Amino acid sequence: MVLFRTINRYANPNGGLGLPVGGRRRRLFIPPSTNRPLFSYGEGDDQRSFLSLGESGSVLTQHENDVSDAASVSTSRSLPSTLKSTNEDQESFHSWLLEEHQRRYSAANSEDDDYNEDNRSRGSGRSGSLLNSSSRSSQVSGKLTYNELEDFANLHTTFSIEMKMLVRYAFPLVITFLLEHFFSIVCLLVVGHIGKNELAAVSLATMSSTITFAIFEGIATALDTLCPQAYGAGNYELVGIHVQRCIMFSFVVYIPCGFLWWYSANVLKFIIDSEEVLYLTSSFLRILILGAPAYIIFENSKRFLQAQGIFEAGTGILVISLPINVLLSTFLVWNKNFGLGFIGAPIATVINFWFIDILLVMYVMFVDGDKCWYGIAPIKELFQQWGSLSHLAIPGIVMIESEYMAYEIMTLFASYFGTTELAAQSAVLSIASLSYMVPFAISIAASTRIANFIGGQNMASAKMATKSSLALSVIAGNINFLILFTFKRQIAKLFTKDEGVTELIVALFNPLVAVLEIFDGIASVANGVLRAQGLQKIGGIINFFVYYAFAIPLAIVLSRVADLKLLGLWLGLGSGMILIGLSETIVVFNSDWDKILMNAGLMNETYLDVEESIED
Repeated sequence: MVLFRTINRYANPNGGLGLPVGGRRRRLFIPPSTNRPLFSYGEGDDQRSFLSLGESGSVLTQHENDVSDAASVSTSRSLPSTLKSTNEDQESFHSWLLEEHQRRYSAANSEDDDYNEDNRSRGSGRSGSLLNSSSRSSQVSGKLTYNELEDFANLHTTFSIEMKMLVRYAFPLVITFLLEHFFSIVCLLVVGHIGKNELAAVSLATMSSTITFAIFEGIATALDTLCPQAYGAGNYELVGIHVQRCIMFSFVVYIPCGFLWWYSANVLKFIIDSEEVLYLTSSFLRILILGAPAYIIFENSKRFLQAQGIFEAGTGILVISLPINVLLSTFLVWNKNFGLGFIGAPIATVINFWFIDILLVMYVMFVDGDKCWYGIAPIKELFQQWGSLSHLAIPGIVMIESEYMAYEIMTLFASYFGTTELAAQSAVLSIASLSYMVPFAISIAASTRIANFIGGQNMASAKMATKSSLALSVIAGNINFLILFTFKRQIAKLFTKDEGVTELIVALFNPLVAVLEIFDGIASVANGVLRAQGLQKIGGIINFFVYYAFAIPLAIVLSRVADLKLLGLWLGLGSGMILIGLSETIVVFNSDWDKILMNAGLMNETYLDVEESIED
């Protein structure tokens, strides 16, 4: 009924938009290239069923077998100044809309069945899958087949099914995040034994690259909305186009970032006093310029697979590449005959980035995920719809960078209190980052699952997946709390033998930081739900203003004015976490699902129309 009310509001001069219609004639144009408009195509060459407005403003269904203008279907009608609709009209329209959606999905599902049948005929060609389609479904439920789980338009899911799906999606993601974390540790360990200047340079270069890479992670969050929604709607080709378009968009954004890395010495000289550290840091970043495009491709390609419910691919790829990265880094830095010293570390990182991309492409080609790959799109098509993409990408950047920078500012302020406080802050931040990987994995799983249902116009299942994800975030947060609170002293001793630093870490986890992990997990998953709904803008606004207008100022006051030091920093930042978690949860529970589903449908139609206009 939302679409009917929208049409009525546009046509009614007394409606919210205040558009005068009166006796003016309105001409409605529908391009013929649209394969999925709100039309029902018959067997004839140009036999269509479409909606029109009767003289009283009621909805009529008309059929035309002959259209004089082959280039378009159009109609002119003098609209009355006031449109009236009865409940019967609205019910008729709503029923017709549901029937039309079922017709579309049945057609798409039929194509999907043909695809699956083709894959079965190939047999052994896909037997090497780490987790093929049938095994993926059997792990979730013995009662539902793979096709039933993939029928996002008609699946009547339950709380139990969604909890199982989210756990199954999130588990490999947690392992993936841990493996990614080890890559930076390998670089620090290999170079750290050369000298303290080299260690300082790697640390600074890693921090600089992390802040820059966060930009491209933020851009990739647009795919958390676009790809799963397109997949849920059965528009499989559109999934691949979205990914390619986002990669091209990221490449353009990367150009100024590459220049900034090349001339990083001109910026870092205001922070670093040591000429040697400055030179080494700049050299590291200049070499890393060659690896950043590979990182962009990997981050976007992960979304390509995740939209299809394939989450284990990244884990397998990183399991293969991690030991190779360790051996290559050690060889290029320390080998007596071929070792390059410090400069070998960034070279190994660049090689590893591209090696990961090669493995990912091979996975799609020979294992799983080619269902949504229809080849490289035309260059012209890759530059289309950047406005819509930026509406999702820019808030995504704000969401990611706001949090990254807030923690970096925390570390900077901790350095003013002395080496003991700085060491404790680094350890606590590392522990919090590791525990955050669990709710973050749940947020990505939830984002994918909910967006699939939104794309399939399945409101009931989208709501159920939302409730399940938030419930799982509370469970994960409480598990993190219990582990950190119960084993705080044992965990602290893993990071340091200094008694003063240990006691400070224990004090922070008793229980402040441990409790905050509950709310941080809720905020993370709520962020994922907002991404699924295409509401990154709301998440970006909340994150930015809470962190920089409330949390950080409060942390400064409590730590320096009230002289609470690290405790004050975490009280301020923790207050921000709680506020973000509560605010975003309230937004999620008060979502206008009718509008979200309608926007998703319109978005998919718009992208299809653009694609078809390019082909024409």
